[in-house]
Amino acid sequence: MQLNIINLEHRFERIENLRIELNNQNITDFKIWKGIIDKPICKGISKAHKQIVQYAKDNGLNEVLICEDDLQFSCKDSFKYFLDNKPKEYDIYLGNILDGVLNPDSSVNFFTGTVLYMVHSKFYDTFLSIDENKYLDTELGSKGKCFVCVPMVACQRQGYSDNVKKIVDYSKYNSLPLLKE
Repeated sequence: MQLNIINLEHRFERIENLRIELNNQNITDFKIWKGIIDKPICKGISKAHKQIVQYAKDNGLNEVLICEDDLQFSCKDSFKYFLDNKPKEYDIYLGNILDGVLNPDSSVNFFTGTVLYMVHSKFYDTFLSIDENKYLDTELGSKGKCFVCVPMVACQRQGYSDNVKKIVDYSKYNSLPLLKE
């Protein structure tokens, strides 16, 4: 399955770390998509993710796998674990969340974080209809069946966030356990 990666062209320093992550996970089927800058910031983020979902819809893909360029896997076989543990039915399947309350069945009704996730085709229209003036992740949780891979397989690499315009250490937000070797 192709991994669709969002990268802002001016964030070229992220590409080297990303290539290491892809190599460590044996991911060879991927495409890098141009990130989108717009105002408000959430609009650009939404457009960047939606361009990939629209592509999947237009090409009749049953599901689409998306990540951001600051993805950091938790251990050597994280990507395989993520794919192998995909729920039979889902609208969105997340490799991690930064915030949200995990239900006993690994579902969430609210979440933040879209560093690694899959969208099922039955949810494409709902995904594409999200108001671009609101944050995509916080809007998605209440719209469909969203499940988190537990233990989580990825996190966002710490560093400068174009979203909040400062250095962020995302590890303090991870409330769920990460998959470890």
